[in-house]
Amino acid sequence: MKKLLIRMGIILLLALFLTTLKINQVKAEENYDAIYLGSYTCLNCQSLEQTGVLEQIIEEGYSLKKYMSEDDYDLFEEMFSRYARTYNVPRNKNLVPILYVGDTYYAGVSDIKHAIESGEAQQVMDQTPLLEPLELFYGDITVRDFFVLVGSTLLLGILDAFNPCALAMLLMFLSFLTDKKRSKTVLFICVSYIFAVFVTYFMLGKFLSTALTALLPYIKIFYIVLIVLALFVSLINFLDFLSARKKRYGEIKNQLPKRFFVITKKIMGSFSDKVEQGDPIVYILGFLIGVFVAIIEFPCSGQAFVAWTAIVVDRTAQLMLFNVLLMVYVLFFVSPLVVITAIGLRTKSIGVVSNFVRNRLDLIKLANAIVFLGVALYYIYKVFIGGIV
Repeated sequence: MKKLLIRMGIILLLALFLTTLKINQVKAEENYDAIYLGSYTCLNCQSLEQTGVLEQIIEEGYSLKKYMSEDDYDLFEEMFSRYARTYNVPRNKNLVPILYVGDTYYAGVSDIKHAIESGEAQQVMDQTPLLEPLELFYGDITVRDFFVLVGSTLLLGILDAFNPCALAMLLMFLSFLTDKKRSKTVLFICVSYIFAVFVTYFMLGKFLSTALTALLPYIKIFYIVLIVLALFVSLINFLDFLSARKKRYGEIKNQLPKRFFVITKKIMGSFSDKVEQGDPIVYILGFLIGVFVAIIEFPCSGQAFVAWTAIVVDRTAQLMLFNVLLMVYVLFFVSPLVVITAIGLRTKSIGVVSNFVRNRLDLIKLANAIVFLGVALYYIYKVFIGGIV
């Protein structure tokens, strides 16, 4: 027992020593005037080193801390992410070489060289100390980012789950199946249909993520376009709310064009005939119809989805985190389809479900209007107030 206490005491003292050492290291870091992140093998970094501007600020009496990727990659990656989040560096500019001074940063050879040679960087260092790097929760996100990502996934995912466009298409699909005698076959067809919607939306999310990442050099323009679209969708949904409240369903604007319903109805009608014949191909056809429906309804049901994808891509570059959140979002989206399918097949009638959705259409439209207004305000703040370069 005595030996155990001695060992525990030694471990505690060692931990205290290491903690004190780490605190001292952090305090020492706070005394630097500038932070530079680069690589020995990066051609731009080599060009910057050859200009001698980094040595210039050291010779002028400023303290410079260098993080080179080859020296300690784990530390470099950590500090690279922390400083980028602290200084709110856009992802298209978050590259090496990059120099942090005071409350600003300079990215690229020409910007760093000009800032030092003109004396701009020195003036900033004289007037403003370095910002303390933020602690990261996971990868490149802070705790605040995590709550924004989870909150937007839950909010927009649940909102999208009750999208009238997606529900209307499912109800039409079920209307061709609820009177069929082959209940087991119909069940598997519905599962195939919902699975197809899930897969299609997941793949659309991956495509949107790749497309938005490619737009990073023009991200400010994209956000302005997104603000305009979000305000427009919010206005249309509010007008639809007024129409739905007055029971004027024919005046609702934000819905699929009638010709899409006509085309889909013909496809589903010819498909339902094969169900009674017991043809195994109906399972594949059910999947293909699900893919077709998910694509054609996307301009209507995907509005919240695009806004959500933009929020996630803006906050993190972690692919695994995006995939997890995307899966959660799409699961939210298809969950009402599962419930409605179960009710429809059990009751052999979709009238109850259809009336339930219609009677609450005004609330759904109002919720959409409020959320899209919130999305617009979020990006207005980000672009015009919070600052994005």
